[in-house]
Amino acid sequence: MTATLSPALTSTLENLTAFVIAEVNRFIKDEFSLYGKTMQDLKDSMSTADFTKFLQYIVNEVIEEGIKQLGIDGTREEVTGYDFVINGQKIEFKLNGSDDKSSFATGNKTSHFGGAKANFVWCIKYVFTDNQISEFAMVLVDTDKTESNVWKSSSGRKDSFSTLRLNINEEECIMSQMGIVRPADKWLQLLTLPTEILLG
Repeated sequence: MTATLSPALTSTLENLTAFVIAEVNRFIKDEFSLYGKTMQDLKDSMSTADFTKFLQYIVNEVIEEGIKQLGIDGTREEVTGYDFVINGQKIEFKLNGSDDKSSFATGNKTSHFGGAKANFVWCIKYVFTDNQISEFAMVLVDTDKTESNVWKSSSGRKDSFSTLRLNINEEECIMSQMGIVRPADKWLQLLTLPTEILLG
């Protein structure tokens, strides 16, 4: 059964995204250190995938706090198929640090088989420089509106990743966005903008 989009979900996620980016940056600047190391020190010593996994622990806590502070009807679930229930909708959340312009999010290849995932995927793509999220983009994608399985994965047996991509004619699958979405040769591209511009 296809979930329908609640009218308030897009504005709720835009407000929550703005809260999350601002609060994560404040926390990293004012409070975070790991035995004398800044977040930038950790970023410089890790792969993008490992750093994103680490950063997502903080981001998930901030999302949960944002739900409380903004008075959002939502809960953190983190079960198979989705991470949050917001305004009655199951939402899968993805944090993406990829430089690949056509990558909207990265996930586990095997977890997307069998239709277990929620159709609403909330993606935040970020650039981290000078100990801050210096740029970001956000989209809410309804994967039920896509022509095919949007989680494109390679056939390599050792490759455990799949990438969320949208064909150039699938802009209607994007329910909400912050940042730039533009068509390229085959895929839509998700481009970040400076945080100070998006947050005003």
